[in-house]
Amino acid sequence: MPLEFANPWGLLGLLSLPAIVVIHLYQRRFPVLYVAGVHLWSTQTLVQMPGRKRDRLPVTRSLLLELLAALLLSFVLAQPRWGVYDRLRHFVVVLDGSASMGARTESGESVRDAAMAALAERAAAAGRRARMTLVLSGRRPEILGGRSLTWPEAQQALESWQPRAAHHLLLPSVDLARQLAEEGGELLLVTDHLPDAPDAIDLGLVPDNVEIVAVGRRLENVGLTTARWTFDSESGRGEVYLRVKNFGRQSAAAALRAEGRGVLVFERRVELDVGEEQALTAAVPGGLGRLTITATAPGDALEIDSKIELVEPKPRTVHFANVLSQEGVRRILDRTMGLLPDVSSVPEDRAELILGDAGVLPPSEARLWWLGVGPVDPAEGAREAARDLLGPYLLEKRHPLLEGITFGGVIWGGVQPLTLSVVPFVSAGEFVLIGQLRGTRTTAFLLNVDLQRSNVTESPDWPILLSNLVEMRRAVLPGLRRWNYRVGESVTFRLFEGDAPEENPPLTLAGPEESKELTPLETVSTLPLDVPGVYEIRQGEKPWGEFAVQFFDPVESNLQSRAAGRRPAATTVEPGTLVADRFYTWMMLAGMVLLLAALLADWAVLRPRTASIQR
Repeated sequence: MPLEFANPWGLLGLLSLPAIVVIHLYQRRFPVLYVAGVHLWSTQTLVQMPGRKRDRLPVTRSLLLELLAALLLSFVLAQPRWGVYDRLRHFVVVLDGSASMGARTESGESVRDAAMAALAERAAAAGRRARMTLVLSGRRPEILGGRSLTWPEAQQALESWQPRAAHHLLLPSVDLARQLAEEGGELLLVTDHLPDAPDAIDLGLVPDNVEIVAVGRRLENVGLTTARWTFDSESGRGEVYLRVKNFGRQSAAAALRAEGRGVLVFERRVELDVGEEQALTAAVPGGLGRLTITATAPGDALEIDSKIELVEPKPRTVHFANVLSQEGVRRILDRTMGLLPDVSSVPEDRAELILGDAGVLPPSEARLWWLGVGPVDPAEGAREAARDLLGPYLLEKRHPLLEGITFGGVIWGGVQPLTLSVVPFVSAGEFVLIGQLRGTRTTAFLLNVDLQRSNVTESPDWPILLSNLVEMRRAVLPGLRRWNYRVGESVTFRLFEGDAPEENPPLTLAGPEESKELTPLETVSTLPLDVPGVYEIRQGEKPWGEFAVQFFDPVESNLQSRAAGRRPAATTVEPGTLVADRFYTWMMLAGMVLLLAALLADWAVLRPRTASIQR
């Protein structure tokens, strides 16, 4: 077993040996004289002969001890290690965290169990001194349980491993593993499919120096691919839309069951051919709060796509007030607003959206929205001088207010020059037809039009324009915008609107596995959520709202390309071992003990002694 030095630069301490020799030569030329008095100096004076003379270095105990101490110090600083005694075999393992790794056979054994068995076999072959670093793949790779774990420690960390991530590339996790293996380690990827599988684009990016061990099985599976719950606030009833697909190799009979508040809400049975997907709808009563939907079929191997939770949507009503002075124009807007869903007319002081005359500007309030309809100047002379335009119109189509609008064939009548500062959305030449007012806290839009001289209300763009305005207002109402999300989506909601409350209670997001603090801002956005289930938002001690996250991923639900096999690494990472995380070895400890002994012995030899005087 060869002797190795972890810090070869420490051997530079051997340069101190010539310095020790020079010091002893100097001490030989000018030795220390012990005298009892000044009158004795004359007889003890050393007389040097003129001319060159080579002094012989006296080999004293002090010289030998100091040379030994310098040698031991250099030895210790070089961090000696004897052979492979201080080296461990190190495996850097990438665990595929995809949901398909949780598939189970009819005997109840899961692919996850097979992956753990493969790691146990590898650890047993490497010996008890082997170490493992586990990298769990996902949208964000993470190290499971820490670095350089013993096999018992790795087993304990693997107990919490539940693969359920949506389909993702494995390359970011492999890159992290390669960084961890730079100091020594064997790269290993444990997954459920091989590089030649039809859906193995992620494995095609894995470098050749990574060994791939596949433990997958080709299994049957029936899963839900879509679920949507809508609610009609007028009738007080909802509707659930589902899609279920057979991902197996043979026909399957799937039983769909929905429960709410412990009561069976609906039940369906569908016959699915190989690869067939069917859609179904079911009416559900209001007030259920939640629905638990399950799809079961004989031989179904994957549970995560067979059971979902849905949260009942809540009405988000936009309250508007129509304060237009012209009765005919007011009726036109009331009729159009009445066709829009979840819109209610209220007095002006309770309205979130005000429809008013363009010539009467609204107050400046952060929570207020306003649509001003012309003419901007109601004076008779100004109305007579107004222009009627036929286009073409320049539209800012990127703005959500104009989504789906063309204004083709529209006569824009009663256009007046504007003296207000506006951001133009629709213009024709020098005239701004639709714009947003500047210099006010109110979200205020202006229609520079006289509806009595225009046919814009007769075009299909008119209800779209008002619907876009209402949906923009609805989107910024306090509360959740949606109540059901897919895995990997982030959730954005508003706590309040306008001026912030004086004190914001702490905000907590309680999920199926853990809770975390959120910053109580006006608009709150979470990180993408990867764990399916129901989440609750709490403001202080008070429940604020809840939503659900469902798992829908056709790639992970399809188990037909899963297989067992192995792709050996084309090249190995040198040296394939890991230095033990221990700075002091037994050789360093022994060297330090001997160094201390040499220094103490040298001190004892050079310790000053009282010279005796002979009378």
